This record gives sequence, C-alpha cells and structure tokens, in this order.
Amino acid sequence: MLVLLKNAIFGSNQDDRRSLLPTARSYDSVNTIGCDNCQDDDTCSRSSSATASSFMESGIANPRVMSDIIIGLSDGLTVPFALTAGLSSLGDSKLVITGGLAELVSGAISMGLGGYLAARSESEYYEHQVAKEKATYAESPCLATQSIQEVLAEYKLSPETIKSFVADLEKSQEDTVNFIIRFARGLEEPASGREFTSAMTIGLAYFMGGFVPLIPYFFANDVVTGLYISAIVMAITLFLFGSIKTVISLGKECGRSQILSNGVKMTLTGGVAAAAAWGLVRAIDN
Repeated sequence: MLVLLKNAIFGSNQDDRRSLLPTARSYDSVNTIGCDNCQDDDTCSRSSSATASSFMESGIANPRVMSDIIIGLSDGLTVPFALTAGLSSLGDSKLVITGGLAELVSGAISMGLGGYLAARSESEYYEHQVAKEKATYAESPCLATQSIQEVLAEYKLSPETIKSFVADLEKSQEDTVNFIIRFARGLEEPASGREFTSAMTIGLAYFMGGFVPLIPYFFANDVVTGLYISAIVMAITLFLFGSIKTVISLGKECGRSQILSNGVKMTLTGGVAAAAAWGLVRAIDN
C-alpha cells in the first residue's frame, strides 16, 4: 500500500496509473486485446478467458469488499480515537483501555450487524424486482418488449437491429428478465453469501482501525504520554488512510494534489472529533 501511495504521489516508471478496483470495462479490454490479429477464434477465446481468470486470481480485492473495508476503517479510525482521547482527560490509563476495548467490541458488532442488514436488504430488493419483472412479463409481454426497445434506442441502433435483437432475446424468458433487470433497472445480482462477507469485513475493519489509538496506552508510563503518542500515530494513520483510499478509489484519475488533500481532510476530521470529545469530557469532569 505504501509503495502504491508513493508511486501515485511522486510518479512511477509506468506511463499511467490504473485504478486498483477492477471494472467490467477493464476485463472486457483484457479479453479483446490481440483478438484482431488472431486467426483461430477458439484459441483467442481460450487465451482471453485465461487472461481474465489470471486477473481475477491476482489478489485484487472485489470492489464491494473494498467498499466495506473503507466503511469499517473510516469509522474505526475516528470514533474510538475520539473516545480514547476524551477518556484520557480523566487521567487513568486503565480506564482508557477498558473503555476503548468495550467500545471497540460493541462498535464492531454494531457495524457488522449494520452491514449484514444492508446486504440482506439489497438481496431482498433484487429478488423482489426479479419476481416483479417475471410477473409483468407473464401478464403483459409487450411491456417487457417496450423496456428492451427503450434501452436499445439509447444506443441509436436501427429499428431492424432492435427488432432482431428483441426477437432473439424473447426466446428465453429468463434472458429477457435478466436483461431488463440489469440494463433497464440498473440492478446487479448480489453475490452469494454477501451478507456474512459484508458483516465480517465491516466489523473486523472497524475493530482493527479502532485498536490503533489504543496501542500507545498499553506501553506509556502515564495517560498524558499515551495521549500524545496516540495522537501522533493517529495523525499519520489517518493521513495514510485518506490518501490510500483516494488512490484505490480513483486510480489514474486522481492527481497528486487530490491525494494529499484527501489525506489532510481525513486527518482533520479525526482530529476535530478527538478534540471535541476530549474537551467535552474535560468540561464534564470539571
């Protein structure tokens, strides 16, 4: 991650920087490279499939999983840090560690449950839309035909091409419904087991991010020293997280100034939250 961040900010030997999050277009481009010069369609197809598979197995994170990691880390790096900073004003390291761990566990469980419910709602909504479109197709096939024609009309295809495409597609009800769901309604089928993956990813990311500001309190001689070290560690961590998140999300589209700007914004966000919590607890204690 640090190497990627360095290359993004200071440049690399490559001509461009590609996004770390794969897209359907990027896989399509991989599949079509060199096909114009290929004499054997079967050989080209096998080669393209192997190339795409190698990209899928190269360790690049799924965009949805990466999104869950960012959600968990974003909260984990700010909320527990603000809490421990606030508790440190009471002057008891044991209290900071105990309260911080309690918040970490409860927060991770809460975030995980939130991720599970959100993913479950997404799956239920998708299933509901599929059932709805199947019922509509069974009752009135002309509405399904109209939806398909509206999608194809956006690509400025000729009426003959649209008519031929619709005729071939409507030979299968499943293909017709899938086409409408994906292109007319803009929905993608959620991955199997997405609920548990989302819950574990968000929960663990929250816990790991929130544990960072607690580490200095385990080794510091007093709570004030622990607070100072924790603040320095978190400032660096928040800046790196904000910068790396920008590189991962935008890839070659982001400039050096945007990377640095988002890193500073993330640092200021966590700093303001921590300062507010520290000041509030200090005021209540006094």
